[in-house]
Amino acid sequence: MTVVILLSAAASSAQDTADFSVNVPPFMTIAALRPDQVQTHPQTSADVQFANSLWLARTASSSGSTVTFATDHSFWNLDNNLYRRDVRLRLPRMIVTRRSGWAFGTFLDQSDHAVGDEVAEVQISSTGPGAALVFLEVTFLTDDPATLHEGDYQLTVIGTISQN
Repeated sequence: MTVVILLSAAASSAQDTADFSVNVPPFMTIAALRPDQVQTHPQTSADVQFANSLWLARTASSSGSTVTFATDHSFWNLDNNLYRRDVRLRLPRMIVTRRSGWAFGTFLDQSDHAVGDEVAEVQISSTGPGAALVFLEVTFLTDDPATLHEGDYQLTVIGTISQN
């Protein structure tokens, strides 16, 4: 009797796999591209406009992002914050990457400190990843120049980006 032993090639080798992945999180950034701005009031009833404050917003979120620009309060006199002036924020334009779906939400708002509305807020949003170069106008609303107290008036604009 003859015994034949067959060895399979599969029995003499083994195989395994390892996956390698790169996760791109919903990266979002916002940056003010121009330094703080200072203007001198003309001592008339004219409003004082800070034009073309530039901001860069970028998102890698597939659902897009929302960008909000809000003041911390109306213009306050730094020596005596009982003296205040309203602020107007306006988004006149933006330059965007294609297919990102950036659009204006609220493009104009102003404070009304006399009734307790200290904050002005404007907003844009996207429907996908991309960048937007945003032009923001900040306006000091003079109102009655006879009640304008001397000194420096200041506020801060805060840019916030969040995932949709």
